[in-house]
Amino acid sequence: MKPLWKIQGFETKTALVFFIALLIIPGSAIAGNIQNRYTATPHQPAYVHSIDDLATVHVAQKISSIHPSFPTTTNADILQLIQQVNETLLLGYLENLTAFGPRKTGTEACDQAAHYLYDTFKGMGLSVRYRNYTDNIVSGSNIEATLIGRSQNNIFIICGHYDCVSAGPGADDDGSGVAAVLAAARLMSNYVFNSTIRFVAFSGEEQGLIGSHHYAEDAYNNGETIIAVLNADMIGFAINTSDGHTGKIFENPSSEWIVDFTQNISQLYNDYIDIQLLPQGETYGSDHYYFWQYGYDAVFYHEFHFNDYYHSSNDTIAHMNLTYTARFTRLILATLGTMAQQPRPILEIRNITGGLGTRCQVINYGDTVAQGVNATIQINGGFLNLIHLTVSNQTLSLAPLQTIPLHAIPFGVGHITILFSAGASNANQVTRQATAFAFGPFVLKITVIPLFLLFL
Repeated sequence: MKPLWKIQGFETKTALVFFIALLIIPGSAIAGNIQNRYTATPHQPAYVHSIDDLATVHVAQKISSIHPSFPTTTNADILQLIQQVNETLLLGYLENLTAFGPRKTGTEACDQAAHYLYDTFKGMGLSVRYRNYTDNIVSGSNIEATLIGRSQNNIFIICGHYDCVSAGPGADDDGSGVAAVLAAARLMSNYVFNSTIRFVAFSGEEQGLIGSHHYAEDAYNNGETIIAVLNADMIGFAINTSDGHTGKIFENPSSEWIVDFTQNISQLYNDYIDIQLLPQGETYGSDHYYFWQYGYDAVFYHEFHFNDYYHSSNDTIAHMNLTYTARFTRLILATLGTMAQQPRPILEIRNITGGLGTRCQVINYGDTVAQGVNATIQINGGFLNLIHLTVSNQTLSLAPLQTIPLHAIPFGVGHITILFSAGASNANQVTRQATAFAFGPFVLKITVIPLFLLFL
C-alpha cells in the first residue's frame, strides 16, 4: 500500500493536468458531437404546452408501403429541376405571403393567405381544392394542390403550414416551408411523374397541428396510399457559414428510410445542395406528427440553428438566409422528385363475383413488372363457423395490364366473410372484403364492401 502523501500528490498532479487540458483542448472536442451544439427549445406549436395537449389517436395498424429504392446516379430531369430553384423565386413567394401580416388561423389575414395560395396553385395548372375542417378549437382550411401521376393510388406529399402566431409575419415559421412547397409545385408542374404528388399548405398548426390532424385522419379513413410525407417547417435561418450547410431531420422508426433516402440524395447532388442532415429522432412539434399517428411515414425538415426570432415580430425576411432556404428546398425537391419518378407496379383486385364459389382478378395497372405476386382468397364463417378455406395463386412476375385469376369454392351453409388480397415483393399489398351467403358450393348475395369503409 502506498503512503498517503504519495496518493495525495498523485491526485494533485492529476487535477493540474486535467485543468491544463481544459485550457488546451478545443472547445468543440470537449463539447462532442455537432448535434449537441445548440440547446434551444425544440420547435413546437405556439399554443401547445406539451404533447398532452394533442389528441390521442387509436387506429388499426396499416400495412407498410413499399419504399422507393435508393438512386445510384444523378438524373438529368432532377438536375434540371433543382437548378431552377433560386433565392429570387423563393423571395417572391415569401414577400407575397408575409404581406398579409400575422396569419393566425381564424383571422381575415389567414383567410386571405389561403385564397392567395389557392389562386397561385391554380395558376400553375394544378388541381386545387380547399380542404376545410371544423374543430372545437378553431376552424380553417388546408390548401391542397395535386399533380396527378401515371398512378393516382401512390401519393407523395410535400407540405408546410401557412398560418403563424399573432405576434409577427411568420417569415421563417413557416413562410420558408410554404415557399418551398410553392417552388416545388411551380417547377414540378412542368413534368410528368409516375406517382401522384400533393402540395399541401396547412393552417391550424400553431393551435395544435389541427389542420394536419384532420387531413391525416381523412386520408386514413379514405384508405389513401401515402408513401411519404415531407414536411418543411422553418428552413430559413442560418447565422454563419457552418449553419448554412447543416440541417436537422426528425423521424420515427418507420420513417428512417426517408432519412436515408434524403441523405443519399444530398450526396448525389452535393454540388447543388451542400447540406449535411443530422437525424434527430421523434418530436410532436410540427405537421408530420399526425401522419405518424395514422400510420404514414413522414419526416420533418428543420434548420440547424433554431431561429433567434421564433414566434416574434422579428420573424421577418430580413432575418432569413435565403441561400440556405434555397439549398434546403433543392434537397427536399430532389428527394420528392426522385421518389415520385420511379416506376412502380400497382396491383388491383377486380371483377369480384359469386355463383359457383367466388372469383376475382388481380391486375397490375402500374408501369413496371410486379415481382413475386401472391394472391389469396380467404373464406370464413357459415353455420357454427365451420367454413375455413384459403386459396392462393402465385406467379413470378405480372407485367403491366396482365391479370391472374382466383377462384375459391367453399362448402357449407350460412353467412360468410371473404377477404381477397394480393401483394408482390415490389408492390403494396391490396385487399378487398365481401360478405355473402354460402349454400353448399354456391356463394350467393355477395356484397363487396366499399374501399373507404375498410379503414373506418
